[in-house]
Amino acid sequence: MPQDDQVYLNVVKQDIVKYDMAVKSLIQEIREHDGSQLELDELGALVRSRITQLREQIEELRRLAMEQDNDSDRCLLNEEVSKSDKMLQDNHKAFRNAVLASQLAINQKSKDELLSDSPSAAEGETGVRHRERMNRQAMLKKSSQLTDDLLAVTRLIRDNTEKSTKTLDRLVEGSQTVGSTQEELKTMGSVIAQARKILNKYGRRENTDKLLIFLGLVFFLASCLVVLRNRFIF
Repeated sequence: MPQDDQVYLNVVKQDIVKYDMAVKSLIQEIREHDGSQLELDELGALVRSRITQLREQIEELRRLAMEQDNDSDRCLLNEEVSKSDKMLQDNHKAFRNAVLASQLAINQKSKDELLSDSPSAAEGETGVRHRERMNRQAMLKKSSQLTDDLLAVTRLIRDNTEKSTKTLDRLVEGSQTVGSTQEELKTMGSVIAQARKILNKYGRRENTDKLLIFLGLVFFLASCLVVLRNRFIF
């Protein structure tokens, strides 16, 4: 597996672990919750958001497993996907049970507060716990944002790497084309040089033929003169 893909796969696995821990931590807060129904609803919404993020990362891991060329790597990733699906189902079940138990506790607390003579102390303790819970939630949100930013950077690096690979492939193809053109030009140059030699050879032969024709003509004229001279003189 290429290094960039391995880095991206590790980030996805880390996100699954991170969101799973966040979900379990929030579920534990719901179990220990002794505040209002509004606060419980806020915690429930946050848990649902983290579960959605966890499900998205599991689906991303499933996609990466399907894209593996190596059978061994694909089987290992599929096993991790199965474990993650089981973990997600357990979190769903624990979340429903925690919300139900917390709602029952809130209903019971409301009944008790109606009969209680000292609600101010309970409200003060609830306010402190609410502030602590909000601080933990803020830290979880900040951690999630940092991880999302890292994932986005990793995806950007992978996209740029793919673009660079395609550009390199095009450059290699262009280089091969230039090399083929150079070989063809060399072949054509050799043919032209050979043709020039042949033309030069035929040119020299033509000059030789002209010289022979001229000498033959001179010899013929000389012979004619000799014949005429012999006939008229003798």
